[in-house]
Amino acid sequence: MYGLLGIFIGGGAGSVLRHLLASRIGSHWGIMTVNILGALCIGILFEWLGSKTNLRQEWRAFLMTGLLGGFTTFSTYMLDFGLLVNNHRSTEAVLYLLGSLVAGVSGLFAGMALGRLAV
Repeated sequence: MYGLLGIFIGGGAGSVLRHLLASRIGSHWGIMTVNILGALCIGILFEWLGSKTNLRQEWRAFLMTGLLGGFTTFSTYMLDFGLLVNNHRSTEAVLYLLGSLVAGVSGLFAGMALGRLAV
């Protein structure tokens, strides 16, 4: 129960941080900055939490899934890609990276087209 509460609170805080930082920078460059910063932070946290601390699972969920997940899901996307590469699953990593990008952009444009039909 505490893990879900931590994710909930962390997600809200991360979303507010994303909004504040991205709006301060402005335009798409703000979101790009958020995504790069989120990827950097999740990489640091993943290694630090995995090797240098005995932090409880609830706090890990708060920080990684909640805070950074609310800040940007791009960080999780990059972590999953990096873990596949580190586990010598390079073909799957490339398929995941490019497949997510192509399917995501396709989904975006399909959704936009469907949204125009609804108007």
